[in-house]
Amino acid sequence: MSFSENFTDDHILNGKILLRQPKKGYRVAIDPIILASVIDVKDNQTVLDVGCGVGAISLILKRKNCSAKITSIDIDENMCNLCRYNSEKNALELNVKNIGIENMPKQNLYDLVITNPPFFPKDSSRISEVKQLANFETMELFEWISLCMKQLKNKGMFAIIHAASRIGDILAAIKGQAGATEIIPIFPKENKEAIRIIVKCIKGSFSKTKIHRGIVIHSEDGRYSEIAKKILENKV
Repeated sequence: MSFSENFTDDHILNGKILLRQPKKGYRVAIDPIILASVIDVKDNQTVLDVGCGVGAISLILKRKNCSAKITSIDIDENMCNLCRYNSEKNALELNVKNIGIENMPKQNLYDLVITNPPFFPKDSSRISEVKQLANFETMELFEWISLCMKQLKNKGMFAIIHAASRIGDILAAIKGQAGATEIIPIFPKENKEAIRIIVKCIKGSFSKTKIHRGIVIHSEDGRYSEIAKKILENKV
């Protein structure tokens, strides 16, 4: 891939990972970094990153445990090309596929399926095609999650970050399929409503749901909180 004025080279995790990403359209923010930070990757686990974008989650998980076998999928060919480039430049091997989750063989292959899907309903706003792909649903969230669950082995983990307002939809989608659910709210500041939610669950489990205290992103002066700093520097 040749560099042009359309891309920037940026670093995450305090310079540990390089990301080439578009100047316009979706750019990696703190959400995928937070999601990856709360996931433990075991030796030789099979991992599927659904809607991988430029590969932030995949690369963080691979860096956590290089023995993990990570497949990164996205329907946007340009994002897949950037993900492959970032994989090569960081010397972190990923299996990148230009495919939608609806076209993946349903073979229950993965120990972990993780996703940071588009947040907004498809027809909720007029927006450029680039941002449409990155930020607006290409299918209903219920279907997206159901297809992700079909990729999991029994006792495999599913993990998602989404808008906090969609927690009901997420729990409805996993109902009857998974348990040992953990809910992690993400707050912009103390005493503010949660803006994001992380949900983790185990396929085929019947264990009870846990709700964690959550993660606060900013202190009162607008700077990153101590926990956010640790996440961004890969110290959690």
